Amino acid sequence: MAPATVAATPLPNVEAIATPVRVELGVNASQIAPGDAPLIDQSKDTVNILVLGTDASLTDHTARTDTIMVASINPAVPSVSLLSIPRDLLVKFPDGHVDRVNTAYELGYMGNYPGGGPAFLALVLRKNYGIVVHHYAQIDFAGFIKAVDALGGVDVLVECELHESFPDKESPHGRLDLDFYPGKMTLNGKAALGYARARYSTTDFDRARRQQKVIRGILRKARAGNLFQNALSLYGEFRQNLETDLGPTDLPWLIDVAQRLDNISIKTNVITWPIITSVNRGDGAAVLGATPKTIPFITMALAPPSTNQANTRPAVEVYNASSRSDMELVAAERLASEGFQVTDAGVLDGPKSKQTQIFNFSTSPKNSPIARLQSIFKVTNAAVFAQPDPSSTAKARIVLGENYSSCPNTATIAGDAALTVQPTVTAGP
Repeated sequence: MAPATVAATPLPNVEAIATPVRVELGVNASQIAPGDAPLIDQSKDTVNILVLGTDASLTDHTARTDTIMVASINPAVPSVSLLSIPRDLLVKFPDGHVDRVNTAYELGYMGNYPGGGPAFLALVLRKNYGIVVHHYAQIDFAGFIKAVDALGGVDVLVECELHESFPDKESPHGRLDLDFYPGKMTLNGKAALGYARARYSTTDFDRARRQQKVIRGILRKARAGNLFQNALSLYGEFRQNLETDLGPTDLPWLIDVAQRLDNISIKTNVITWPIITSVNRGDGAAVLGATPKTIPFITMALAPPSTNQANTRPAVEVYNASSRSDMELVAAERLASEGFQVTDAGVLDGPKSKQTQIFNFSTSPKNSPIARLQSIFKVTNAAVFAQPDPSSTAKARIVLGENYSSCPNTATIAGDAALTVQPTVTAGP
């Protein structure tokens, strides 16, 4: 489907842009009790938006939220920090009972809580983890498909091979069969939704990472096509598919931040092991529980990216010497999420390499990233070659071979909470 063509609406001057209201959604002082989590430390101009997704329509308030994210927007940097919260994480509710966090949305509507499900979920997150939610946004499947197709599709760097089928009334077979392979893939609306929704052959943590990849792809494509200039007009077109307490007067602020973002200012994290732990509930259900690491992780995850990345993130190069295309891009994105700066990436000419190799340019073992790189790329000591180079800005070069496996164990990757940027090599135009 061709990108949507909508007449641009002029944006106001930056000086005239008002910040959205920063009142806690769903919370007042009387609802905070002794023993509740203290507020996490955030700058005073930060705006936190609760991003929700369900398998049901926007009007179905009996559904549970299978997708729960917090988008923390810092306009001064500017930056967006995305945190995915697993649906099976146990939380304590105001009445004292304990259940999965994804039940809060339904309970908010069932109990006629002021502001409904989103406000009640915001209250639960505040009391359990100290997260202040200012606004919420929920888009239905039709709106998501429409949004991606309006962009002309999104480019996503696929890490893991994935095959799933979904019901599809428009298909002559009644279903949509989707196949994803490692590398850069351009996905239309239905494929992007399937990539973000697939759950039966993967973990919930992997699904959260894939959802974040799609969001990054949407932002990247929108910036590249300068589509934010049309956002005020597009808002009206998508309003029937979007439930939010943000209004048209809030859009100029969001558009201004989005236009000023770059590839190093979008930070993504998923709460998983060892930040949380497995719990067998009394009824036999397998759920997840918080640990002493959970709130400190959330605090780091929602903080803006470091503005001093050169001193905190080891610089590396990555080159593809395998027969598979785009592996250098996939590896670059993985390296960034693991805390590295990717200063150069490309494809090597000549014979293909059977195994992945690491060339160590460091002149000292102090703060060496080699052991971490070996763990990420599963490289033995025999495939690490010392080439000390004091003039090199990179600590190491990774040369990907045919044995490179791009699919990580996402169940044990909490995210890049202390590791703050995306790769300098991107899949977008």
